[in-house]
Amino acid sequence: MNKQFRNEYHRLIANLHQTNSYIFNYFGQKLAPFDLSVQQYIVLRHLSECYPNSLTAGELKEKMNDLNPDMTRLVDRLVAKNLIVREIDPQNRRRVNLRLTEESKQFVETAAAHFADFESIVSHLTDEEVSTLNTLLNKIRNR
Repeated sequence: MNKQFRNEYHRLIANLHQTNSYIFNYFGQKLAPFDLSVQQYIVLRHLSECYPNSLTAGELKEKMNDLNPDMTRLVDRLVAKNLIVREIDPQNRRRVNLRLTEESKQFVETAAAHFADFESIVSHLTDEEVSTLNTLLNKIRNR
């Protein structure tokens, strides 16, 4: 055992963190030409899935994998880039809906085309390894 780890559990946590960073950076590099962060892209994809309808910030936050996204700042940046619009809900004036424009919908589709092969980052794993890893990761999160 490497002396930098107290035990195999400590090594596992370090490996998970390092792997998450590796994957996050991989996607960040793919998004750089579009001037998008990974979180911004995920927001755009969620809004794209319901287009031409909209979602509230609360609904969007529920769909995010990130447990603590700063939704207001994320939305502000996407509004500033003219990728999403805020609209007051006519049925409830306290509710603000977030929606893609037609132009931003096309932009998201263009960016998404660069992710058609996103599974390639793990394509060297066997089907059995992928299944085992999925089972173990689910077990960690759902203890």
